[in-house]
Amino acid sequence: MKKILLIFAFLLANVSFAQVLIAQELYEGTISKDIKVSFYLKIEEDDCPRTVVSAIYKYQNNKQDNWILLETTFSEQKQQYTFVEHFNTGLMLLHRSGNELKGTWISPDGKKQLPVQLTKVKTSKEQIEKLEDTLEKEHYNAYDC
Repeated sequence: MKKILLIFAFLLANVSFAQVLIAQELYEGTISKDIKVSFYLKIEEDDCPRTVVSAIYKYQNNKQDNWILLETTFSEQKQQYTFVEHFNTGLMLLHRSGNELKGTWISPDGKKQLPVQLTKVKTSKEQIEKLEDTLEKEHYNAYDC
């Protein structure tokens, strides 16, 4: 009987910490009108309920396919996002309007500010799975190693 209760408690704990997926979106566009980037945005809701946003981006001319993990804060009502590059190499202040994210990339010293324009692109299930694996890998490298 104790084993059954223990198993039930374990399963209940796992269910109670489940997150509800709201969106998984790939955007493509530019920083400074000539630097092409890809940007992956994942939005979930946890049990609090609280919306959790995760994001990564990369420069498209990057031959090693290196992605940059972004720390995220945002205003859900205003659809405004602040994305800080994990190793503090820059930040983006973006506003979401329809299928677009627009705003500014700012260097860590604040001296360089570049316009950002991203448009949501259609993605296949396979592309989303690959992006999810990449996000998980970047998160692991940043926090677990």
